[in-house]
Amino acid sequence: MYKSILVPLDGSKLAEQVLPYVSLLAKAHQTPIQLLRVFDPVTHELAGQAGGQYTDRLATAFRNDATTYLGQVATSLRSTGVEISVAALEGDPASHIISEAERHPETLVAMTTHGRSGVGRWVLGSITDKVLHSTTSLMLITRAKSDEEFSAEVSLGMLIVPLDGSLLAEQSLPYVAALAQPLDAKVSLVRVTPSVEELMGAISTQQMEVTFGADLPSPEALAQEGDGNAKTYLDRIKEGLNQQGATSVDTQVLHGTPAAAIVDFARGASDNLTVITTHGRSGLGRWLLGSVTDRVVRDSGNPVLVVRSS
Repeated sequence: MYKSILVPLDGSKLAEQVLPYVSLLAKAHQTPIQLLRVFDPVTHELAGQAGGQYTDRLATAFRNDATTYLGQVATSLRSTGVEISVAALEGDPASHIISEAERHPETLVAMTTHGRSGVGRWVLGSITDKVLHSTTSLMLITRAKSDEEFSAEVSLGMLIVPLDGSLLAEQSLPYVAALAQPLDAKVSLVRVTPSVEELMGAISTQQMEVTFGADLPSPEALAQEGDGNAKTYLDRIKEGLNQQGATSVDTQVLHGTPAAAIVDFARGASDNLTVITTHGRSGLGRWLLGSVTDRVVRDSGNPVLVVRSS
C-alpha cells in the first residue's frame, strides 16, 4: 500500500480539486501528505537588464510565495490528522514530481487532469500525462470540473475494478482489498466481453465464408460461453477479496469495447473510484490495458487510481 501521498499543485483552484480525495485516502490509512509546488526558473528576460543581479532575488520571492501558498493549503488539510509537509522547487514540474515520488518508495501521486496555464501555473493535462507515462508510482488522477460542477464534499462508495483475466491486471487487487474496508466501499469487479454483434463483425471483417455447425459454434454460443467464463473468473476473484475482508463485492460482465464499456459503467455510478493497472496482456479475450487506462483516465469523469503493473 502507499506510505505517503505526494500532491503537486500549481496554485489554481482546478488543481486543488484533488484535495478532497487526498483527504479521504490519507484518513483511510493515516498516511502523511507532501504538498509540492514547482515554479519556473527565473529567465534573464524576466530578471530584466540587470540579469543575474535580480535572478536570485526573484527565485527567492517565487519560492517564498509558493511556500506561503502551500502552507495555506496545509492548514486546510489539518482536519485529516495526518502529518503534512510542503516543498517548493524550481524547474520542470514533471521532472520534479517524478523524482520526488521516486525518493520515497510506495508514494501515491495525486493530481488533477487539467489546471490553468499562466505565470507560475502549469497546463496540468500535459504534466499529468507526462507523469502518468513516466513514473513507477501509484497515481490518483481526478478530472477537474467547472466551479458549478465541483463539490468539496466527496465520498468513494464504490471501487470499480476492471480485469482482463491476466495476472498483470490483477495487480490492482491488493490496493482494492486495502481500501474497501476503511472507505466502507462496495467493490464492483468488471470484465468486458464481445457481444454477438461484435463477434459477427469480427468474422465479417475477415471476409470469411463461415458455416456454423457442430464444428464451429455460432456467435451466440461463443458469446454465451465467453460470458460464462468471465463470470466464473470474476466469482473466483470475488471469493479471494471476501477472504481479505472486502465483504461487499459484486461482479459485472459488460459488453462492447473495453474502454467504452468501463467508462459508461463508471459514469452510471456515483461516488466511485476506478482502480486499474497500466498494462495487461493483449490477446484472445484480453485488453491492451495501457490504452484502456489512458481512455478511462481521460473520459470517465471520475477519479481513477492507476496501478503500475510489473
